[in-house]
Amino acid sequence: MKTRHSKFLTALAVAGFSLGAIVNSATAQETAALPALELNTKLEKFQFDSDKFIGQRFTAQCPSTTIHDKYEAISGTGVYSSKSPICVAAIHDGKITADAGGMVTVQLNPGVEAYTASSQNGVDSTGLNNSKRSMVFIDAADTTTADAAQAPYIPRLKWDTKFSSTGFGHKQFVGQRFTFNCPAAPSGKLRRITGTDSYANNTRVCVAAMHAGKITQDGGLIHLQLDPGKKKLVGSLRNGVESKDGPGGHQTVSFVDSPLVN
Repeated sequence: MKTRHSKFLTALAVAGFSLGAIVNSATAQETAALPALELNTKLEKFQFDSDKFIGQRFTAQCPSTTIHDKYEAISGTGVYSSKSPICVAAIHDGKITADAGGMVTVQLNPGVEAYTASSQNGVDSTGLNNSKRSMVFIDAADTTTADAAQAPYIPRLKWDTKFSSTGFGHKQFVGQRFTFNCPAAPSGKLRRITGTDSYANNTRVCVAAMHAGKITQDGGLIHLQLDPGKKKLVGSLRNGVESKDGPGGHQTVSFVDSPLVN
């Protein structure tokens, strides 16, 4: 039986994934909804350091720093313990500079057997033997290999799975993007959903993705973004799927082409 660790390493090898090449990036997405981190903020503050988020990505804004700021300890080089402060690790990895800060995207992965100590970009990292989970920084230039490494951990949904039941709909994740896998659609009429382009937080994910034109009845990978709520959602008939009018609630969801927020 393969462990999470061995599956992760196998996926990396098949993909030709270079951990030293994983970097932060950005696309056309308004970043106002994304969290602004403090220098030593960790994934656990957002309850993201959990096995259910392995393979998913977290994007946030790191602050600029001064010589008076104290860096908390990080572990690793290129691959970091998930307990490491995000922005300190990003500076160490060269994804942002201490004086400028900037946006970073990390992918949560299974833990590795050993984390390497090093001194880079004015930050010292320690070595560590084992941890439950690790994190790496993502760059748009490396999405093909990063996606391949991510693939074994993408949640496979049913066509009646609602986003509100995935455990990913917390308010602190507004602005984040999540990747799911939809199977082929079952026979028979699909259940109605609420909204057009923006959908209700309790929408059936795969049905809404088909309505949005991101997949067909054959299923496939989808990238969902959690958005702020709207007062009203408007229904329509698209791609053989009917949606209805309804309230937007505190959060809505939409579908995007890229798993990276920039």
